[in-house]
Amino acid sequence: KQKPGLYENIKGQLSQDYLEKDFDLTEKDKELAQRKVALMAKDLYKIHCAFENHKQVEHYETFKILATVFTQQCEVKDNVNAEPEIIIKKKPDADTICTPHNPQARYVRKGKQSVTGDKAFITETCSSENKTQFITDVEVLEATASDPGQQPEIQHRLIENGFKPGKQYGDAGFVNGKTILSSKENGIDLEGPSAGRSQSFEAYEQKDRPLDAGDFDISFDEQTNELWVNKCPNEQVPIEQKRSETTGKFLVHFESDLCRACPKSERCPVKIGKNVSTFTVDETAYTGAARHHKYMSDKQYRKECATRAGVEATVSELTRSHGVRKSRHREKKRTRLQLIFAALACNVKRFIRHGEQYADLVPAFQ
Repeated sequence: KQKPGLYENIKGQLSQDYLEKDFDLTEKDKELAQRKVALMAKDLYKIHCAFENHKQVEHYETFKILATVFTQQCEVKDNVNAEPEIIIKKKPDADTICTPHNPQARYVRKGKQSVTGDKAFITETCSSENKTQFITDVEVLEATASDPGQQPEIQHRLIENGFKPGKQYGDAGFVNGKTILSSKENGIDLEGPSAGRSQSFEAYEQKDRPLDAGDFDISFDEQTNELWVNKCPNEQVPIEQKRSETTGKFLVHFESDLCRACPKSERCPVKIGKNVSTFTVDETAYTGAARHHKYMSDKQYRKECATRAGVEATVSELTRSHGVRKSRHREKKRTRLQLIFAALACNVKRFIRHGEQYADLVPAFQ
């Protein structure tokens, strides 16, 4: 409408039925909602075609957003004797604009949970010696940011701010072979279940489950991060092993005849070749697999890792008492500032309650 003359030329081609006051995309009639969305998609296509080559309109920020939303969420199927068919993608592109009111906001699914906009990372103390736990780090990132990629950054901030822990507990989203090893380099033991693996005890205890690096007899030097394969799951000794100059991974060779006759060959990650059978492994793969086996087989370790669940109460407190579930701002830096203030308020309240409950444990000032 910034160009009234141009808008009047295309206005008659647009449906605009979805602008009715009594219509809501979140209503229970899903079929009606889908029909309205289809009309929106057709209107998007018509507007996009009408102005994509206009020397002025194509540079408007609002038009760029419209064009991006259409490209990300719709496909055009040409018909010879009819108008093109506009197909709405079942799964939009990963880096998708989810609202024109905030083009920086993103949408992502995490299991059964959907996250729109930004997501927050919260770290707090968890020592049993502490009468009160305090929040030590917060961060805000776009919803599409990976949890494992953020793990080193969290530790860097903790160390920089003087809160370096001896142990850090995380869920499977933060723990894998790479983050476990990088944490050790920082002098921190990262504890928790390994990412990308089923935590089904029924599946783990099945006799025909797939084998992985954790099932091999491997010597691993935690000081040098060097590993050596001693035996396969069927007690066979390698005939040779060396590190690949190309990939940096260990190539462990076994006798092919023995592997072909092995009753575990169908479940084994060893690739059987004509002359030799090869097992490819590196430090991160073994570390992640070994952690998975430890978590699944050691009840006491699982109980220790349950410490991490304590932060859920803090997340709930920040959400219920300080409104961090919804940001009051569109810019990420302001959202981050909102989270910092909420964490500070939470810590101050905990400090006051600590003083009230444990005042007799604090020595009086002289």
